[in-house]
Amino acid sequence: MTNWNVINGLGGKFSAQDIRKNILSYIIRNYPASQVEFIEKEYNNYKVDIRGGANLIFDLKGQFVKAFN
Repeated sequence: MTNWNVINGLGGKFSAQDIRKNILSYIIRNYPASQVEFIEKEYNNYKVDIRGGANLIFDLKGQFVKAFN
């Protein structure tokens, strides 16, 4: 279950509604029972940390780039 309200980014805080829908879809499809620990919006990507699991990288368009532990 994805569960967040406010996410920190380089420009300050932004809401979960600002996250690309395809990022959310990817997380729900591939990590359905997991919780998102944090999301960081950087200059050229989004970094998503799944609690107790993988770290995911998405480009600014919300396309999956890679996963690492």
